[in-house]
Amino acid sequence: MKNITYKQTQYINQIAEIHESELERQYADYRKSKLSVALRVEMIEHGLRNSDDNILIKTNHEQLIGFIWSRYDKVQKLATIEMLYVEPSHRKLGIATILKKEIEAWAMNKGARKIESTVAYSNRKIQELNLNMGYNKDKIIMSKNLLVNNEDNIKQ
Repeated sequence: MKNITYKQTQYINQIAEIHESELERQYADYRKSKLSVALRVEMIEHGLRNSDDNILIKTNHEQLIGFIWSRYDKVQKLATIEMLYVEPSHRKLGIATILKKEIEAWAMNKGARKIESTVAYSNRKIQELNLNMGYNKDKIIMSKNLLVNNEDNIKQ
C-alpha cells in the first residue's frame, strides 16, 4: 500500500473514472460525463494538495487494483471515507480490510475522533466488513424519485 500525491495523475485519473462509473452504476439518475470526471479529478487534486485528503492505493506491477480515498475535517475531527474500491478479480483477498485499517491509522494521526462512510444499501459485503471492524449503522437514507415538469413541460 502506498499514498499517492497530487502529481500522480495516472492514478488520479483512474480513481476519478472509477468513482464516476460507480456513481452511475449505483444511482439511476446519475450520468458520468467527461465534465464530471474532470471535476472529480480537480476535487481529488485539490484535496491532496491541501493535505485534507489521503488516497492509499494497492498496485500490482504499477496497475491499480484497489484504493481508499478519505477526507479529513479538522473542525469536526471527522474522517470521511469517500470511496473504497477493489478490482473484482482481487476481491476476497483482504485488500479492503488492509486499506481500511491503514486509513483509520491515518485518521487517528490527523486527530480524528470519528470515521464514517456511506455504503450503498445493496452492498452487503462492505456493510459486513464495516460491522466486523467495529463500525455502527448510524442512519439509513431513503429516497424516492419524483415526477417533475421541466421547462419544456415534459414529465421526467
